[in-house]
Amino acid sequence: MFLLSDGCFTLDKSLLVYTKYQGQTYEAALKALLITADTENILVDTGIGELPEKYGKFHVVRRERNQTIKAQLKIHHLTPDDIHIIINTHLHFDHCGNNYLFPKAEFYVQANELRYAYDPDRFQKAAYIRDFFNAKIEYKPIQGKHQVSDNVILIPTPGHSPGHQSVLIKMEERNYVYCGDAAPLQENLKQRNIPGVLYRADQALNSIDMLRTIKNAVYIYSHDNEQLTLV
Repeated sequence: MFLLSDGCFTLDKSLLVYTKYQGQTYEAALKALLITADTENILVDTGIGELPEKYGKFHVVRRERNQTIKAQLKIHHLTPDDIHIIINTHLHFDHCGNNYLFPKAEFYVQANELRYAYDPDRFQKAAYIRDFFNAKIEYKPIQGKHQVSDNVILIPTPGHSPGHQSVLIKMEERNYVYCGDAAPLQENLKQRNIPGVLYRADQALNSIDMLRTIKNAVYIYSHDNEQLTLV
């Protein structure tokens, strides 16, 4: 497993932790997780890609030359065509911005997330950019918990969005957990602080509490800029 970087983007930190840090600008890391195996390569989330101009007044994307998904894959001697499966934790714009790069991959997303993305409530509408998820790709809508392979399991963690899912990867004695935006920062999980962007607060807290029960867990936080590698 390898963390891939799509750079970072600025946002008000209160969007990551509910009712805290208002007015504080945070450079949120943009991380995809590459899982390589003998028979298939899996990528969890695809980053933010290139934001439409109207989003630029709210978010500044910063990345080095080698911090694109294509460049990061090249470091591991892969191209987008070598990725067999994409898992989108959800379809907010900062997690599916490069979906279009993978027309040969099969995309796993919760069915209710896919439905909601096309017709979100007003308070969530800005989080979805239709051009990002409406690319010419093949979605495999999932209902609830789902085993992608022997060691990769999708776990529903709604709250941040209605169809959010986290990813459990079993490796030897450890359970690696890609939290997605159920816990974008370590603080969310350790202090039981729900994210600031919410569909339902009660579900968000239940999802955090469920993730905290996983034994021998190594948690991967989608936007924590202090966690850029796997230990």
